[in-house]
Amino acid sequence: MENSEAVQDENEQRRQENERLLSALLAKSQQGDARAYHQFLEEILPIVRRFLGAKIRDPDWAEDIAQEVLVSIHRARASYDPDRPVFPWIHAIAHRRYVDHMRKWSRISEKEIQGETLLDLQAKEDKEHPFLVQEVLERAIEQLPPRQKRAVRLLKYDGLSVREAAAIMEMTETAVKVTAHRAYRALRKILQQQEDYENE
Repeated sequence: MENSEAVQDENEQRRQENERLLSALLAKSQQGDARAYHQFLEEILPIVRRFLGAKIRDPDWAEDIAQEVLVSIHRARASYDPDRPVFPWIHAIAHRRYVDHMRKWSRISEKEIQGETLLDLQAKEDKEHPFLVQEVLERAIEQLPPRQKRAVRLLKYDGLSVREAAAIMEMTETAVKVTAHRAYRALRKILQQQEDYENE
């Protein structure tokens, strides 16, 4: 029992020391110390990742939000009061970004991503971009990150349901929908860039 309390005391002391360090670094960065700010960001990234990792099972999704948290902290850093604890300030920003993403992707999960099928995308592109042929679409898909490429092929080429694709990819259904949504958005961008190149 005493050992357990000693460990808890030691952990709490370490946490307080870390918080004082981060608070001092952020205060220095508010005064224009770029090196302190760089160190501050390096120190808080693992904290933000742990916070999000406890809530989100998909590591890529969690990392995306973690990077957005850093952007939000960058934008809000002038609002931090050095006389107040820094951890609650960091966690509040991380929690807001997490909630924003959950609201955004819950709207996606309410309607099947199947509504925006690859065939729909191709039909749309055939009308808007006469140069598009299957070979062009294949080249565009090959440019996607591996996970996005796999989601597109499982859902659209293999005709699997979101649940089936999620089981194969070892992801949640929502994460698969998010990945597919990003893939379609990236495909549109790639196809548009190809069309612009063709028209030059």
